[in-house]
Amino acid sequence: MSAVPGTFPPEEVAAVASSYSGDEALRVGFAHYRTLLEDGRVNRAWHETGGTLPMPVLAVGGEHSTGARLADSLNTVAPRLTGAVIPGSGHFVPEERPDAFARELLPFLSAPPQPPGHF
Repeated sequence: MSAVPGTFPPEEVAAVASSYSGDEALRVGFAHYRTLLEDGRVNRAWHETGGTLPMPVLAVGGEHSTGARLADSLNTVAPRLTGAVIPGSGHFVPEERPDAFARELLPFLSAPPQPPGHF
């Protein structure tokens, strides 16, 4: 899932892989993936009843992973959305392209706060 060879050294990959050894560790580790479809249904129902994300939202995708799909999927629910695609990155944007990620994140975080109700 990484587009940048060597992003994660072998000892780091081994440490993460070892945390998934055993039935209970696998069950807990993959619980997030078992809930994705239900989460989508709940989120869709929330949005259909008028739910939106009123705060500023930054959606960053790697070119070789989600790309602009993350921002596109949030477009109707986040009126203050900023989307970015990091060239040359895969799934692990901050680890693969930290400087490019920081160039998107830091201005987003340092933008002056807006008064309530001002978008």
